[in-house]
Amino acid sequence: MSFRVEEKIIIHLSEINRIKSLLLNKGGKELYPKRKISSLYFDSTQLKMFTDSEEGITPRKKIRVRMYPGDNTNKGLNLETKISSAEGRFKKSINFNEKEFNKICDQGIYDADYGICYPQIWVEYCREYFIVKNQRVTLDYNLLFKSYKSKVIIENNENLILEIKGDNNFKKDSFDNIIPYRRYRFSKYNEGIKEISAKISSVHDRNYLG
Repeated sequence: MSFRVEEKIIIHLSEINRIKSLLLNKGGKELYPKRKISSLYFDSTQLKMFTDSEEGITPRKKIRVRMYPGDNTNKGLNLETKISSAEGRFKKSINFNEKEFNKICDQGIYDADYGICYPQIWVEYCREYFIVKNQRVTLDYNLLFKSYKSKVIIENNENLILEIKGDNNFKKDSFDNIIPYRRYRFSKYNEGIKEISAKISSVHDRNYLG
């Protein structure tokens, strides 16, 4: 289990070149090549993880299976549990195979706090990686939300999500000077659930009105 601090900044995608220049001019370096990330999020049938996150309740969790499409070096899939607590954020990761993945998609995943959790939505995006002051900074964009059960797909090509993923040595003040933007609470899973739910409600309303 790894501890880390996460700070998020949400700006328009048109700012991406400016942000990358800012990071590089402040001594930052590209850490890895850009790649696509795809995550399948699990939740209880009542979407309790979504609700706890919206209300800021701690401790709370997110459970997802993460994969990297097109990455031939990726061996298997990663089952990740993210825990937000008063002490900070933690992540547990377990590598497993496609057979196990298909099983949990069919039967769900049992969690001691949330019960049986089932797949809800796919979240896909492009990510670029940087290292600044020995802390990792990522840029996520071209988000795609896909409902697991329905055919609803939502594209978000406007937001650029900058995440500072700090360790125990993270100093917020130093990053305030490097990246002088307002921080936000933001969850790709929660955003996806809200946008997909709004789209489904809109379709139902149109069908009802006929």
